[in-house]
Amino acid sequence: MGEGRGQALMAEPPLSAPELLNAGHDVNQFLCRKPSLDHWPKTRALANHQKGFTVVMVVHVAENFVGYYGLAPTAIIPSALPRSTRNGQPQNPAPCALLGQLAIDQAWIGRGIGTGLFNQALARSVSGAAPNGGRSLVVRAVYDEAVVF
Repeated sequence: MGEGRGQALMAEPPLSAPELLNAGHDVNQFLCRKPSLDHWPKTRALANHQKGFTVVMVVHVAENFVGYYGLAPTAIIPSALPRSTRNGQPQNPAPCALLGQLAIDQAWIGRGIGTGLFNQALARSVSGAAPNGGRSLVVRAVYDEAVVF
């Protein structure tokens, strides 16, 4: 038992399910060491979310903001789509979802949180495409290591 002899070990609080960003989330201590991804939740994410430009989903542990992603509607020209996606489609821009931001606090990297958020963003874009249309999820990788991910 060591130092806490006779005392129950405190379990780490659980990670929240992804939830919509709101003013009650404290994003000020978030640090993933990528300047644009550190800056965005502190300055633009809530306003973009409230105006309907971006759906911002977050996860946290207790009061600690752990990670987020931003999903927005977009469109791409058909010639930029894979042939299997564009076959039979008109030449109009194709509606898609854009995963423009996804970041995890440096203290939480390597625990599968980024993969979980990506999977949730993909599921959310697929479910949103059913009633609204859309064929693809466009991922905007801001940093080289994100391309590998």
